[in-house]
Amino acid sequence: IRRKQRYWNDPEKARKLARQYREKLRAEFIQAYGGNCACCGEAEPAFLTLEHKNRDGAAHRKQFSTSTQVIAHLRSLGWPKEDYEILCFNCNRASWEQGICPHRKGAQDNA
Repeated sequence: IRRKQRYWNDPEKARKLARQYREKLRAEFIQAYGGNCACCGEAEPAFLTLEHKNRDGAAHRKQFSTSTQVIAHLRSLGWPKEDYEILCFNCNRASWEQGICPHRKGAQDNA
């Protein structure tokens, strides 16, 4: 109820506080997971996203109504590393479409 009252009393301030919370939480998330793409090393925060290593991202996202809630949930769990990592959008998309990002496929071929 307090949140709704705060919003109606000063909606602009409420939106600003919410935006600051999301930005702070995202920065904390990026830092907790290494600060760059685990595949190619991209470090631009605008390009980084959460990767579910077990390919269960859709099921995980259905538990929450926003991506901010997903990230807040991971923080409440202590930023678990075994099932999650940061990938840039390109590596994330390639992993989803091809099963493995070409960057990692190349590394496997050379190993």
